[in-house]
Amino acid sequence: MDISGFLQRYDGLSELTRRAYRNSLEQLESHIADSEPTDEEVRAFLRGFRKGSTLQRHKSAIKRYFIYTGRPWLFDPKEFARTGKRLPRYLDRGSIDHLIGAAHDQHQRMFVKTLFMTGIRIGELIRLTDENIEPDGIRLVGKGDKERLVPILEKEFLQELKEYAGKRRGKLFPESYYNYWLLLRRLCVEAGLEIVSPHSLRHSRAVDLLNKGLSLGGLQAFLGHKDPATTLIYSQLTQRDLKRELEKLEG
Repeated sequence: MDISGFLQRYDGLSELTRRAYRNSLEQLESHIADSEPTDEEVRAFLRGFRKGSTLQRHKSAIKRYFIYTGRPWLFDPKEFARTGKRLPRYLDRGSIDHLIGAAHDQHQRMFVKTLFMTGIRIGELIRLTDENIEPDGIRLVGKGDKERLVPILEKEFLQELKEYAGKRRGKLFPESYYNYWLLLRRLCVEAGLEIVSPHSLRHSRAVDLLNKGLSLGGLQAFLGHKDPATTLIYSQLTQRDLKRELEKLEG
């Protein structure tokens, strides 16, 4: 398999995606008899995984490799059907405070606080410069090249962010996604919390705002969701939490 050529062709991929594609294709390569996989070998390989995110990751990599080699994808769309979305993982406000407390310096602390307080995506965070900071919040170009203003009502945090930005040159958070993922993993361990991804801090802020009384429409605007159904999933989380609290009360 021409895995190296494939990755060179798509050199615009993020480092995390490149790693995932390489991992998937190298696993497939170890299961084939010749230089390129047959459809039956691909089918047998994919059937070795449970339906879920791992299966979809492997399928995505192989399907893109097929495009690279000019080979048609002849599998039945229902054969490897996508399963329903799992509820997102998140941390409650108390856990977020513990996470911030585990930070070793201002950069680590502001990484956690900015992701949580603004609810922005990690890809948006690592593109921020001081020019994105406005008197009332952060203006950025998010998913789908859509510009939006993320309001920051907590004046103390906004002032802290401005002071932090004043000490930086260029990007406010210059590390790669992978480095920040490792940093958050380490902070979770040190804080004694379950390990979550940077995107989980966005989920955490969404649940936090709903618990404070923000409407779903307001949350949709805050997060920059185009589809209201994407925001609706957070109401399922708060309902689940309510059920858990009621069960505790009732013994």
